[in-house]
Amino acid sequence: MRVVSFSIANPLVTNLLLVLVVVVGITSWYAMPQEMFPVVELDKVRVTTVFEGASPEEIERQVTLPIEEELDGMTDIDVITSTSSEGLSNILVEFKHGADIDEFLLDARTAIDRLTDLPEEAERPEITRLKTRFPVLNVALYGDVALPALMKVAERLKRRLLAVPGVASAGTAGEREWELRVVVDPLKLAARRVPVSLVTRQLQDNLRDLPGGSIEAEEGDILLRGLGLSPDPRTIGELVLRTNPQGGKLLLKEVADIHFQLEEARTLARFNGQPSVNITVTKTPDASTIDVSQRVRQLVEELHGEYPPTVRLAVYSDLSKYVKTRLDTVKSSGLVGLVLVLLSLYLFLNFRVAVITALGIPVSFLFATIMLHYLGYTINMVSLFAFLVVLGMIVDDAIIVTENIYRHMEGGLDGAAAAQKGAREVFWPVVASTATTIAAFMPMFSVGGTMGAFIAVIPVVVIFALTGSLLEVFGVLPSHACELLKVNGGDRPRRRVVDWGRLLERYVIMMRWCLHNRYLVSTAIVGVLAIFLTFAATRMSFELFGSVETGQFFVNVEAPNTYSIEDSARLAARIEALVMEEIGEDELDSLLTNVGVTFVDFTTIKFESNYIQLIIDLEKPRPHGFIERWVTPLVSLRFSREGTRERDTLTVINAIRARLQTLPGIQRLSILRTQGGPAGSDVEIGILGEDIEMLREQGDRIVHYLRQLPGVYDVRQDLEPGKLEYHYTLNERGRQMGLTQRTLAEAVRTGFQGRTVVHVTREDHRVPVRVIYPEQLRREGTALQDLQVVLPSGKVVYLGDVADIVMSRGANVVKRRDMQRMATVTAEVDPTVVTAIEVSDQVQREFGPSYEGLPGYDLIFLGEKRKAGHSIQDMLRAMVIALAVIFFILAALFKSLLDPLVVMVAIPFGIIGVIFGHWALGFHLQFLSLVGFLALAGIVVNDSLILVDFAKRLRDQGWERLEAMVEAGRVRTRPILLTSITTFLGVSPLIFFSTGQAAFLAPMAVSLGFGLLFATALILIGIPCFYLLADDLRRAVMRRET
Repeated sequence: MRVVSFSIANPLVTNLLLVLVVVVGITSWYAMPQEMFPVVELDKVRVTTVFEGASPEEIERQVTLPIEEELDGMTDIDVITSTSSEGLSNILVEFKHGADIDEFLLDARTAIDRLTDLPEEAERPEITRLKTRFPVLNVALYGDVALPALMKVAERLKRRLLAVPGVASAGTAGEREWELRVVVDPLKLAARRVPVSLVTRQLQDNLRDLPGGSIEAEEGDILLRGLGLSPDPRTIGELVLRTNPQGGKLLLKEVADIHFQLEEARTLARFNGQPSVNITVTKTPDASTIDVSQRVRQLVEELHGEYPPTVRLAVYSDLSKYVKTRLDTVKSSGLVGLVLVLLSLYLFLNFRVAVITALGIPVSFLFATIMLHYLGYTINMVSLFAFLVVLGMIVDDAIIVTENIYRHMEGGLDGAAAAQKGAREVFWPVVASTATTIAAFMPMFSVGGTMGAFIAVIPVVVIFALTGSLLEVFGVLPSHACELLKVNGGDRPRRRVVDWGRLLERYVIMMRWCLHNRYLVSTAIVGVLAIFLTFAATRMSFELFGSVETGQFFVNVEAPNTYSIEDSARLAARIEALVMEEIGEDELDSLLTNVGVTFVDFTTIKFESNYIQLIIDLEKPRPHGFIERWVTPLVSLRFSREGTRERDTLTVINAIRARLQTLPGIQRLSILRTQGGPAGSDVEIGILGEDIEMLREQGDRIVHYLRQLPGVYDVRQDLEPGKLEYHYTLNERGRQMGLTQRTLAEAVRTGFQGRTVVHVTREDHRVPVRVIYPEQLRREGTALQDLQVVLPSGKVVYLGDVADIVMSRGANVVKRRDMQRMATVTAEVDPTVVTAIEVSDQVQREFGPSYEGLPGYDLIFLGEKRKAGHSIQDMLRAMVIALAVIFFILAALFKSLLDPLVVMVAIPFGIIGVIFGHWALGFHLQFLSLVGFLALAGIVVNDSLILVDFAKRLRDQGWERLEAMVEAGRVRTRPILLTSITTFLGVSPLIFFSTGQAAFLAPMAVSLGFGLLFATALILIGIPCFYLLADDLRRAVMRRET
């Protein structure tokens, strides 16, 4: 306990250390980047392979399966899922918690590089570990101007953006690359008996720059370079394909049209109803979202005058708006909580005691800030919420120490002696109580998956804040107490809210009655707990995450799969018109439309010509509630009322859904809100098997059933019939002519898909040279059998003569999970009607038994059902670890195995408050409710620890056990009530006033706040009863042994 003596003996050094912590802490705070959520590396790896022109089943067979087989069996893999769509293989590998991802990346690259049977035309597989890094903002260039002009402006803007401090990347969407097209006419080739392979070979041989080595000369080495033809269409047109003995030449321009053009559109982008090129800006890890956004917006303002009037710039999906709003909301909640805590200290305690106690709050916060900055954490919603949670806890130790010092001063000791004795007396109980709280939060590190990574900062903040509080109450507080605390020195409170004398008299009377009737009281408490547990199990629902008001949502549309990109663009324009008609200027901030691509989340992007996605950002809502209207403007120093939107996001979504459901051309519609936690559909059901038709049939059955359920909407399945396909197979005649399937496929692929044969340089850009047939011919699928193909020998044949051509329809996508094909059914739910887990349970009851009679097929639950199961398992494991650590700490303190159990009886008491709080406020039980209860376990133990420890001290001094417990309750009631009240008030703004995305964190605060209130009330009555019951048991055992 030398730290206490040092603090009292060296007040100057103590205060200088305090000032140092304050200065370094404030500096660290302003140096930390600000963002919405922490950036975490997920336990997921994506393997992406592009194979243009291949059908989903070809992708599965030739690309996905070989890669899956190489990855299958590697260590620590949890599940492998894959999606094979037209031209793209996407494999997602998810790992068990704690896996060495870096080692897997090395092994996976080596294994994939060993593959020799991947198609030559496929691009090299790209392996990426996924991160939750969100773009800072997007810049749209749009207007009444041609796309090439927009692209040039976008290129200049991109270079300017990359020069902005803090910008890491600027990715462009909606632009198309230039290419040099050699459009060969198959009829002209046939007439001149020129195979298309001769064209590609001549281009490769004559356009490449090739090194020729070097010459050693006196002036030094001279490099030799063979320069290819100039990338000019007229020059390339003069390329000689063939000569004849008479000296005649066949030039490329005689059989082909050569020109530069933009590549064919695979995706299109529109902003506020006009064609656009969009630039997505991300930040460096050490940059602040708010600072980067301000710099980019300033640059955009400067550039408005530099561009032609027809080119317009706009910033949309600016994450800094959400960051500022959410951080201000949490800060405001923290400010209100801090004021409530200080007010309670002032009203319930001596004024000087309140001041000394409250001093620990900023010191602890700043100490935690220093450590967070040192470890590379950021200021975000989750870390600020952790500060909010710990706000009421960090004064607990100070209340106990200060109140004990003051009690000794009232007993006649001088300041220094009272500080010395009071601090030493509670040193080990306070250390133990802090250790139990830390022990309750520590197991959060064991929670796996994306959610575990998101909440990992919570225990970090709590651990460092409580450590800082512990250092402050024994290293700083005794010095301040002996100097500032006085008894009857004019420092009485103006008026006590609670008459402690009368309250304690009534409490002692009630406690004596309860202790004399301890068996009845204990049975009643256990009965109440059983009733609440039964109520929760039968009447309350569980969901992984609740819905929050975010102001952004996604409208995902699938048109018929016969739609081209142009057809989808026309449908998108009609959808935009309806959306902008429904959402007025006072509600709509921006409308971005993607055609041909859908961004599912930060792990999945899907490309199809019939996909349409609208990303709608709404204006800020009008401020609601006390905190948003009055406290947030004070915290943010922004007093203008920015919000103009009256309707909430869900109301807007329902209105748009009603208008779009009848629009011709929309085959599937789903509208998704951005979530507080990791994204994904509410309900996701998988059917495993091999036959695609059977999987589709089973999926349709579940879709039909779900559409009948109330509260379930946007039901869809992914395994739908794909595009029409021509399957051509070399026949016997073709084989007799010396043809191979590969020769035939290359000829057809080059003509219809196009083949990039070489790259040339044009204006400092690499431009592909693509050989392809004319567009009109490529669109006439019926002419395929009449296509003339020139063989390498010069012989001309019709494709229909050398190959059997069959028309069929394949799958639009082929999904696999752990080496089996899978159909997926997804749906969204209205949580006010039904939860996702309830829907999944109904599907299990309805369809589960039928799969027992389908060998080779299985029904599995993904999405929220699977995540909830994993989350509950993680939390139960964390709870077991926490309870074991808490028990060990208490056993070490009490040197007993029975007393720790008595102290830990307080933990089930908190369950009553958790259940009541969720029911009273209309919350479903959620994942974060479990996290809050886990944190609650360490806190409620502290109160019962204080009570039991003091009773044991009195018994050691010779007090009778019942009187010792009565006296312990009388002396320790005030600090127990104050610690519980301050903790509850610290999180109360988040419980009662949270709005927007901050409401995502409210269930954790409800568990913590209400659980603590109920547990405290029961601790003051129940723990004394259970303590005497344990003593009765101890005595009975001793009598039996003797």
